[in-house]
Amino acid sequence: MAKIDPDPENQLTLDDKIIAQLKQDMGEDAEMVIESYVESIDEFLCDIENSTFRTPSDDLHRWAHTIKSSAASIGAMRLAHLAAQMENSYRDRQQFDLDEQLQHMQREYERVSASIEKITSP
Repeated sequence: MAKIDPDPENQLTLDDKIIAQLKQDMGEDAEMVIESYVESIDEFLCDIENSTFRTPSDDLHRWAHTIKSSAASIGAMRLAHLAAQMENSYRDRQQFDLDEQLQHMQREYERVSASIEKITSP
């Protein structure tokens, strides 16, 4: 079974440099874009949680890939790492505990969401 690494030392909950770059590149639109990414991550985590299957599937692979990409886009590196683990486990046909992996991702999403709220609140 694939080992879950929920808190790799070299991964940040939120990379301030990426957020700063988004703000520099997008100006006023940055907050809207960041919030859009955060909402999409939440929706895909809900899709995984509400899915009727408890084993890897093509949908799960696509959702994990999308979460990974969205999280990396806003600097949520630990969440991107966790999603990549799920995606890679599926691709490599490794068994993993979906419920456990999802719990790690949801906890990290909560940290990301709280961090984003702090930097986007007036």
